[in-house]
Amino acid sequence: MTKKFTPVFLINGFPSFILLILSSTIFFTSCKTFQPAYYFKGIKKDTLINGFINSDLELRIQKNDVLSISISSLSNTEDALFNTSSGTGSKTGFEVTPEGNIYLHKLGRISVAGLTRKELKAKLERDLLPYLKDPIVTVNFVNHRITVLGESGSQVMDMPEEKISLLEVMAKSGAGTPNAQLNKVMVIRESANSKQVKHLNLEDPSIFTSPWYYLQPNDIVVVKPNEERIITEQKRSSNQLLYATVLSGISFVFLIVDRIFR
Repeated sequence: MTKKFTPVFLINGFPSFILLILSSTIFFTSCKTFQPAYYFKGIKKDTLINGFINSDLELRIQKNDVLSISISSLSNTEDALFNTSSGTGSKTGFEVTPEGNIYLHKLGRISVAGLTRKELKAKLERDLLPYLKDPIVTVNFVNHRITVLGESGSQVMDMPEEKISLLEVMAKSGAGTPNAQLNKVMVIRESANSKQVKHLNLEDPSIFTSPWYYLQPNDIVVVKPNEERIITEQKRSSNQLLYATVLSGISFVFLIVDRIFR
């Protein structure tokens, strides 16, 4: 009795069904979708947002703050002396004493606690006139920082001026990853005897009118991962690996059978 075999169609020397299986394997293993973080999902069209938080914030210098003070004038040789820290000064800046003072060349003890940066700048430029020609003073905070934790990793950002917005921190830290949970960004703020925790929704335009839109020194921003999305992607990857393994095994078996009965 003559055995009948189902004909095997060849494409470039390979059975067609094997090529079909291999192409299916490539399709399943390469199919992966990433959805970008979606800021301001609630804004559907052009709009006007009222009640924006006042950006003219002025922090008061406090005891134990560290200040960066840069002095320049038309008296170049004298500038170097004034820019050299003395007394409570250090290589990184001028530390405000528990009494609220700093010490500066020629001027001696200066009471700074309670002043804003602008007020201290004006005071120093006025007091330096007897010693320098057209002095220009720049004052910044050295010890003010924002800490970012979570989906974007850990990062400490300097805050030399009075304000920095949450959106600016998110952009600089790269926190808007595809897996970031933008509708539950957590901000931890420390006061004298407590810590306040606030969850903010960056998918909603109400963030612009929130008193938490501008961060304060030493705030901690925690960007949580979207656990549901991560689990879904992990399951997708596991399934793709399983499909690829099974299909590769089937392809191998059919190839051996084809070689035997060819």
